[in-house]
Amino acid sequence: MNKIQFPYKRYPGAPGAPPTCRPVIPVTLFAGKGVAEFHALIDSGADPCTFPGLVAKDLGFKIEKGERRLFSGIGDSVMAYRHTTLITVAKIRLAVEVYYSHQWDDMPFGLLGQEGFFSRFSVHFDYKKKLVHLSRYSL
Repeated sequence: MNKIQFPYKRYPGAPGAPPTCRPVIPVTLFAGKGVAEFHALIDSGADPCTFPGLVAKDLGFKIEKGERRLFSGIGDSVMAYRHTTLITVAKIRLAVEVYYSHQWDDMPFGLLGQEGFFSRFSVHFDYKKKLVHLSRYSL
């Protein structure tokens, strides 16, 4: 197994609140000749991997050509579009089905979810040390 660790990334808190730390890691996304450097939150509560639509545009996707899926949660519903994307995490390249939406363009990071990410890595969150440990499952 490949073992990798990343420090949590510090983000400012809401006004009057202390900063917060999150397991956000650098990733590189590839599609055709398009390349995008971005950050992604390792999110055990997310099912698929999702990224802002601006990232899809940088990769050269015609976003609405992907398979549509409606995401619903606490806030408004979001229409997103699926595209197969190569994602590199610490020199490990994975082909992942990613959903993109322009409604997420204000998000500072994408989400790495159960489908496509947790299905390929054992993930250990060490909140006290502010580290996330990844071990790639054998193929």
